[in-house]
Amino acid sequence: MKKVVSLLLVLSLVLSFGMLALAEEDSLLEADPEDVLDFDRESPVTDWEGEWVLAAAYIGEDFAEENDIETTGLLAVPEDAVKMSVTAVLDGSATGSDAGVMVDQAAYYHAHVYDMDAVVTFAEDIAEDEAKLKLPWDGWLYTVRGEGDGDFNMGVGKLSKVSAEDKSLYFGAVTGVENEAISDESMKYVGMNKAGQLIVCYSEDNMVKKDGDVAFAYIFVRAEEAAAE
Repeated sequence: MKKVVSLLLVLSLVLSFGMLALAEEDSLLEADPEDVLDFDRESPVTDWEGEWVLAAAYIGEDFAEENDIETTGLLAVPEDAVKMSVTAVLDGSATGSDAGVMVDQAAYYHAHVYDMDAVVTFAEDIAEDEAKLKLPWDGWLYTVRGEGDGDFNMGVGKLSKVSAEDKSLYFGAVTGVENEAISDESMKYVGMNKAGQLIVCYSEDNMVKKDGDVAFAYIFVRAEEAAAE
């Protein structure tokens, strides 16, 4: 009898976690895209480190209209279709220097700054090879808030390198929305939204300076959160 009760409890927990995962996924897909794409401009790259799992994708209405794409908004994606590992690395040019990198030659101003490295892997039916993303320290805006006090690597940064055969990170294969306007472009920006999700996107606007129109994007959640759901 005890074994039966224990088995029923285990099954109940499994079902509960499954329903929670579905609820979390549904809540993201049902969210207002403007809220999902509301970037946290105070988020440092060191907060981005860790393992991430793709939870949703996005196609903007204006971009879709300009390129005859019928699907818009937040899109469901296959489970475990895309994973990403993010690392913040002190910029190599500061090695051996207590002052850090010279970020402003005219003012002879130095600071310790980070680069972002990311490795993106895909399900076997999407792509066999991994992709690598590089965001150097000067891909972000920085502000100086007092003598000797610099804030760097915060907010949205511009990628300098997307190492993949399909630089949209196989957006068409992942979402089922195949269009040359997407596959011909390269993912361009990375930033964290105010919900703590990491966004990799393409936009024709300068997203580093201020929010603009996102053409298409991937929205990642932390792997441990996805597993807990």
